[in-house]
Amino acid sequence: MEDKTYLSIAYLGMIFALAIWTWTIVSRSRNMEQRILAMEESLDIKPSNADSIAEINATNEE
Repeated sequence: MEDKTYLSIAYLGMIFALAIWTWTIVSRSRNMEQRILAMEESLDIKPSNADSIAEINATNEE
């Protein structure tokens, strides 16, 4: 094969690897957020008692 073919295959492989890595990070982040929300609900924690960032997010959602 020519050098350009190897380079094209390498770039496609790199893009594919980055796509898999990004999908993994996003899915883990969503899973972790769901687990945190479930834990907060089971402990009856109100957003205002959690922290200031949660309080800001709660007011933005309403």
